[in-house]
Amino acid sequence: HAHQFASLVDRRAAGEPVAYLIGRRGFWSLDLDVTPATLIPRPETELLVELALERLPLNKSTRVLDLGTGSGAIALAMASERPQAHVTATDASIDALAVAQRNAQRHNIMNVSFVHGDWFVPLTDQRFDIIVSNPPYIECDDPHLRQGDLRYEPLSALASGADGLDDIRRIARAASSHLTHGGWLMFEHGWNQGNAVRVLLCSMGFVEVFTAQDV
Repeated sequence: HAHQFASLVDRRAAGEPVAYLIGRRGFWSLDLDVTPATLIPRPETELLVELALERLPLNKSTRVLDLGTGSGAIALAMASERPQAHVTATDASIDALAVAQRNAQRHNIMNVSFVHGDWFVPLTDQRFDIIVSNPPYIECDDPHLRQGDLRYEPLSALASGADGLDDIRRIARAASSHLTHGGWLMFEHGWNQGNAVRVLLCSMGFVEVFTAQDV
């Protein structure tokens, strides 16, 4: 045990995130397993959950899609708050989906299904009332990727092209064919990307486009 503790101390001293060392991270009302195959859920992402829940009626059957679910944080938070919703969660990583499924089982959240595949690819012609995502949105040459916790998190879940918007473009392009009439697309993006994202969405025909800033 002393040797194990010393090893953990050494790993933390080298900068490895505490969440990976203990294998857990709190998000919303849930205690979630996390591994280096998943991003570490962050408090600011809870704002995305709040905004999405405002658009989902409590006592009505709805269909929700979480793209790139990772540990399952967003999907499970929404499913736990909207028991009548059916939540689908996709991820391109088999290892991440295994973590998400384990989290669903541990919290006995039954109204979520997990699907392996890249963004919308495995969903064929399915449509949803709301699509949510915390996609990669960091610029590939951002020096922060080589600093702090980000050094240990999966690069494919962090970086997305020269301006950080490659995956957001892909999601936005395909979203309209997977949304019900009046459905919402909501996603997290970088602190300085609001204007570019709004222009992008408006150019693709989205309406009621807005940016909400976490504090």
